[in-house]
Amino acid sequence: MILDFAELTSFGGGNAGLASRDLLMSMLLKWSAATALVAAVLFVFACHQADVPSPEVSPTVKEIRPFVNVTQTALNGLKESWNIRPGVVIFDYDRDGDTDFYVSNAYEFGNWLYRNNGDGTFENVADEAGAALRQTHGTGVVACDVNNDGYQDLYVGAQGSLTDRLDYRSHPEGDQNIDRLLLNEGDGTFADITDEAFGESANRRAAMSATCADVDLDGWVDIFVGNLAEDEFRGMSVPFQNGQHNVLYRNNGDLTFTDISESAGVQGLQVWMREHDGRPVMYRDDLTGDEYEGYDPNLRDDEGSRVGDPSGQTQAVAFFDYDSDGDPDLWVANDGDRLHVLRNDSTPGNVRFTDVARYMGVDQVGAWMGFAIGDYDGDADLDIFISNVGFHPRLLPPPETPMPYCAYHERFAWGTCLHYLLRNDGTREAPGVGSIGAFHDVAPTVAVTPSPLMPPDSLDASNIDEKQVVPTGLSAYDFAFGTTFFDYDNDGDQDLYWLGSTVDRGEAPGGEVFPAAGRMMRNVDVGVFEDITVRAQLVDVQRARYDKIDPQDPKRDAGIHRIDPMFHENGKGLAHGDLNGDGYLDLIGTNSKGSLWEDSRQVTFSEAGGPIFVWMNPGGSNRWITLRLKGRMAIDGTGSNADGIGARVYLTAGDRTQVQEVRAGSSYLSMDSVELEFGLERANSVDKIEVLWPSGRRQVVENIGANQVLEIVEPAQ
Repeated sequence: MILDFAELTSFGGGNAGLASRDLLMSMLLKWSAATALVAAVLFVFACHQADVPSPEVSPTVKEIRPFVNVTQTALNGLKESWNIRPGVVIFDYDRDGDTDFYVSNAYEFGNWLYRNNGDGTFENVADEAGAALRQTHGTGVVACDVNNDGYQDLYVGAQGSLTDRLDYRSHPEGDQNIDRLLLNEGDGTFADITDEAFGESANRRAAMSATCADVDLDGWVDIFVGNLAEDEFRGMSVPFQNGQHNVLYRNNGDLTFTDISESAGVQGLQVWMREHDGRPVMYRDDLTGDEYEGYDPNLRDDEGSRVGDPSGQTQAVAFFDYDSDGDPDLWVANDGDRLHVLRNDSTPGNVRFTDVARYMGVDQVGAWMGFAIGDYDGDADLDIFISNVGFHPRLLPPPETPMPYCAYHERFAWGTCLHYLLRNDGTREAPGVGSIGAFHDVAPTVAVTPSPLMPPDSLDASNIDEKQVVPTGLSAYDFAFGTTFFDYDNDGDQDLYWLGSTVDRGEAPGGEVFPAAGRMMRNVDVGVFEDITVRAQLVDVQRARYDKIDPQDPKRDAGIHRIDPMFHENGKGLAHGDLNGDGYLDLIGTNSKGSLWEDSRQVTFSEAGGPIFVWMNPGGSNRWITLRLKGRMAIDGTGSNADGIGARVYLTAGDRTQVQEVRAGSSYLSMDSVELEFGLERANSVDKIEVLWPSGRRQVVENIGANQVLEIVEPAQ
């Protein structure tokens, strides 16, 4: 078992903090240094971190009840996607009190709308409901009530053909590459209002993830879309990255939207692309003479149109009020580029965001993929997990030439391939910038009790290339796209699940494969997780035979039990919600079509559809409460938006206070339920619920019984 040494760098903010970080990292990441020296330095740091939990802490002994994969028995309809980026949204589209879900699919296959029948089964009603969108190649999806009528509408992202070598400016595919807005009619059907809502500003770029929030606090939710790039022009082994600008649509309150991306400062900055000596890699436009860092303006598609925009390739986006000032801030995860944190500095009539990630010290270049927001350490503020490539690149020597691939940037202070777990330490003042978040990456110091049945290869230090630093703690774990914090056993703390993989040859530089089969991290103490993926039966592998495992020799007959990352699916989207109304949170994971390992004897790849997994939580005896917020805009046209998106809720039961925030859009391509589910362990009642509404109103509800779904209506002014 690898020791979880202390945090190598605790990033401070401001120039001083950045300078200290750069100096420290440049010292430690000299590739000529011996591994023993690096280990020694790590150990010295460990001895000086008083708040780091001991890696020898044993997890609290608790029953681990496995999830049940009910996909085959519960779903009446399609169960495999032929999409490369299938998103999933869990929401109650017909407002009948139970939870339904929506999955995006590829052109002509049609998206899925699975209606909850209330008896443990789900029916695909997408065609009847007008939500199939068979002429669209779907990607990320978000459900939010754009007209405050009490019914959640659907924004469905799209991208164009994967093979025609035409970028968005060439507009070759009609509606296939245009995002769609589906208005919920309240009678079980949806109407496509894209043309009326957006006109010529409808997003034709390659949308990935989308999120909703009331950015200007006028009671109407706005929509932000993160765009990637057309796949034909994505390259991680070239010294440039032609991304696509992101889009922020302001809700005008009349079912129309205005693109304010540029004026609001959110369309995206140029990428960070540097030579070994720190000099920018620059490109000059042959026509205008303009220069760009890391963007080639002379790259053309097959119709001669310029490819992409001078900004990063965005995978995931999330609104999260990280500084607790009452307005939603924006987090943007770029692949092969920096992480961006955009502080909301809007004033009445003027929506404006400021990128403060560098001042916060969290702007490293990575392959940032997904967000999970939750209070992992139980101190009543919200922390954030951000998924990345993981340990895999450290099995090989680092690349020598500049490229967007995070493995190149890892040699410098400005890059990492490892996951972030950013602990929220409040706010602080930065000279010339104002108040910023004080977040510190504690992933290297968070102790993880590994799975004896499926430990990551990184836990054997001999697998790490001699030129690389051995990862520790939560940082030592594998690739992830979709991720979520949720209290799986209702014991009052936040557990963490992720899934994702890269498998197709050519997706990564040199054709490397990043196999990963999901990770379920049970929260057992402050700063201590236990990997229970196998025991919880949440391995992202079809036909996994948990009953065939030999505990004495778990690797024996791997081809029979298939519990090994080599048999992984192509994990992409992930969302949580209570699908059967028992107060325990269930999971839905999507997988893209793609190449899969056949078995242990067949080492070639074959094309297959991507299975969906509906993992039902078996429940237990711990108590719970679920909160449904209703803003007054759905009642009398005042106050907060209908679903209370952006509301902060503090719940106190006994000596424990928990916190959650209502968000629409989470992680990669997907969205958790907007309901807030709190585990209460053995408490029979809730002492106090405090709601801080986006309108600024504060509401307190006291002495509430456990084991119920409680609707909280925003009070009148």
